[in-house]
Amino acid sequence: MAVDVTKTTGNKAEITWNPHEDDPRGHLALAVETGRLKDALSALGATTIEALGDAAALERIVSSTALLQNDLERRMRSMVVELKTRGMSWSEIAALLYGDSNRRSSARAVYNAGVRQLGMGGALVDEND
Repeated sequence: MAVDVTKTTGNKAEITWNPHEDDPRGHLALAVETGRLKDALSALGATTIEALGDAAALERIVSSTALLQNDLERRMRSMVVELKTRGMSWSEIAALLYGDSNRRSSARAVYNAGVRQLGMGGALVDEND
């Protein structure tokens, strides 16, 4: 993946990617073109919720942020399944996800959600694995 975010001058940044190699399904392009990325970044940077605007603006930003979060959550679950398949321990995955290696059961829950999402029902793990 060669998506690049470069801080240019002052408070500006540039995002570049190759649509054929880095975004073949168009998720990045859609996030930019629909304003979802802009809205989600606005939510991330706002000092207060009130600073995000009137009710209509807030509704749009909430929707954009939720849609982007859902896309990222699905991708994150798939990545966790891949990390476990490659032999990473529950402690290591928990540290990546939560900054706390003791949250192994939470990591397993993310893995199990990823397995269900990918249609790999037989690969679920229980708390003792």
